[in-house]
Amino acid sequence: MKLELTHKQTTGLVMTTQMRQAITMLQWTSAELWEYIQHEIHENPILTLETPSVILSNRNHRDAYRDPIDQMVPDEKNWREGLVEQAGWLKVDRSLKEALLFLIGNLDERGFCTISEEEAALQTGHPLILVKRARRLLLQFEPMGVGCMNFKEFLLLQVDKKHPDSSVLSVLIENHLEDLAAQNFKRVACELDIDEACVVEAMEAIQSLEPRPLLPDSRQNDIPAMPDLILEKKDGGYVLRDPFSVSGHIQWDEQLVRMYKEGKDAQDYLDGCYKKARWLLQSIEQRQNTILKVAEVIIKHQRGFLNGGSLRPLTLKKVAEKLDVHESTISRTVANKVLQTPKGIYELKSFFVTGYQSADGGEISSQQIKTLIREMIQKENPLKALSDQKMATELKEKHNVKVSRRTVAKYRESLNLPSSSKRRASAREGGSPILLHS
Repeated sequence: MKLELTHKQTTGLVMTTQMRQAITMLQWTSAELWEYIQHEIHENPILTLETPSVILSNRNHRDAYRDPIDQMVPDEKNWREGLVEQAGWLKVDRSLKEALLFLIGNLDERGFCTISEEEAALQTGHPLILVKRARRLLLQFEPMGVGCMNFKEFLLLQVDKKHPDSSVLSVLIENHLEDLAAQNFKRVACELDIDEACVVEAMEAIQSLEPRPLLPDSRQNDIPAMPDLILEKKDGGYVLRDPFSVSGHIQWDEQLVRMYKEGKDAQDYLDGCYKKARWLLQSIEQRQNTILKVAEVIIKHQRGFLNGGSLRPLTLKKVAEKLDVHESTISRTVANKVLQTPKGIYELKSFFVTGYQSADGGEISSQQIKTLIREMIQKENPLKALSDQKMATELKEKHNVKVSRRTVAKYRESLNLPSSSKRRASAREGGSPILLHS
């Protein structure tokens, strides 16, 4: 064996501490950014903070500064932040963790997933098998059941953990929930060839299960009270602005800057402070520019929605290609960001919806399909309620959109609309159907 020294030149990206901090800063809310800036300025004497809304007896006295935004940031973690923290403990591939965090961001107030695995794969650009693996991981988090697609899946998950030896419970939940809700115990017993008393006993066991994950108490509205961006309608167009542009309120301490430039005492210390301050200001400006650019692309694409129409299909990949950046940059940019519009307050990520292409080449979003499903059910004769298959056929014939029966069922359930058999039964009885849970 011969030993020798050789030179090899390679190219690669080294992730510095400052680069990692800049990436983290991008996904902060404005309130979190203010909190970080206050800490940095408290540690760095070369910068001072001018507050636009609070008149202080000594503006350079940082200990006296109490920004009203502090009152909007809760000290305790909410349940979603707790899930993000659990994800942070996992030693898994970066792509798997990204998919996991994306799913966490798409949970509703009950802890159920509002996006299918296929839609998540489409929006993130990750393989479907990786997204499925991420959701399986999420189902193992605390509290149990976060990440389930719906009420039925959550019941099945509980049965698997609490009644692993009961095959009847799983079959009843999978295929006979509507019959149980209507108390058609005899029919179920005949179909499964078991005693009716066994069905009633199983019904009681199902009713003892939780209807949704046991999330800790949280605020009624998870959307921050302070918008990160404000969109105003003026002269027939829209104007986008940052209501809390922090860079304009950060000032240099001119005396210390002069000492640094003249090379006087404490030069080494001031050199470190100056470089950190310059990096902070550059990072803030870059963050602001990125958020505004991403928001501008979203607003232009969804202008019809802002004018009273429906959302158009939009993915992270499409915005990333438009701005020539990576999808992960768009994902971080829209994370936790809130846009105030003339129509109300929306999370930026809510403007991203999957869609389908119609036979005539047009696009229709999943939100529009849900609206069409709701309208079909509202207009139907309840005694002749439309099945999911009939609605899928009508969508194809009247709107040139090919959607599977299973997709129609999924969208109908997400709208909390009962099945055709339950709607017919309710109409015959002249009242509301009996529910397993309120």
